[in-house]
Amino acid sequence: MDNLQRGKYIIAAIALIFLVGLFYFLFIFNKEAKKADVKEVADEIKQLVDIEIAKRPFVSLTPTSDGAEIIISVENMSYFDRIEYELTYLADNPTVAGNKIQRGSTGTDVNTKDQKYKKSILLGTASRGVRSPDRGITDGILTMHMFKGETEYQSESQWDLFNISSQSGILSDRSDKLTIETSSFSKNYWVILSETLGIPLSPPFDVKNVQLPIIGAFSVAPDFAVPAKISIKVADNLNPQLFIYTASDSKWKKLESNYDSSAKEINSKINSFGTFAVVSAQ
Repeated sequence: MDNLQRGKYIIAAIALIFLVGLFYFLFIFNKEAKKADVKEVADEIKQLVDIEIAKRPFVSLTPTSDGAEIIISVENMSYFDRIEYELTYLADNPTVAGNKIQRGSTGTDVNTKDQKYKKSILLGTASRGVRSPDRGITDGILTMHMFKGETEYQSESQWDLFNISSQSGILSDRSDKLTIETSSFSKNYWVILSETLGIPLSPPFDVKNVQLPIIGAFSVAPDFAVPAKISIKVADNLNPQLFIYTASDSKWKKLESNYDSSAKEINSKINSFGTFAVVSAQ
């Protein structure tokens, strides 16, 4: 083999090596790099437990008087750069008796620089101004996506919708943490029991001593004619105190309460619905 032919083989080999290297870089290396980037972003999703209570948004879900809409309110948002949410539930299928379908709504219009975000969410459908409210609503879930820089904090909380009438009844959330024995009303009202994520502003206690979760009973119902009994499950050795926050006057109040150590619950009497915080006296 002469030198000229040998040189051609060397050039061809170098070209082949270059093409193989280029193929690896374009199709394999870049693909692996993208996978690594996706994993890195996924690892930045954290739970809200990593954020102290005072910096968490306070979220309330209040049903309208006819139960056809929910007013979602978000306060104390300034710690986060962006907040989005998904509110979902199961409802009776209008076309298949005994069957449930999933309904819901999303919110991407929250401005965390505002003092409060407030929006009405229809529980059903509407066409040409005529509403068709959903029936048999159960298994409510509120998922919050809160962004701080490149990190997303996520929370998922349950909410339960109740219809209360002129007869007294018992309201209890799905975890059986909060129970309210309601007194009678002059007409029907709707109530939602749900976790609030954070806590209303200016509490008269150290938020570090609050037992989570904080649960609210939200309704447009008036004050009770007869006080209702409330029971909340608590942790051991808490030496608890119970506080209520009412949105109507934006005020906190300490409730007279007693702690049942055998049942591990705190009991009290209330004159209205509100947000309830169990606080250690330590």
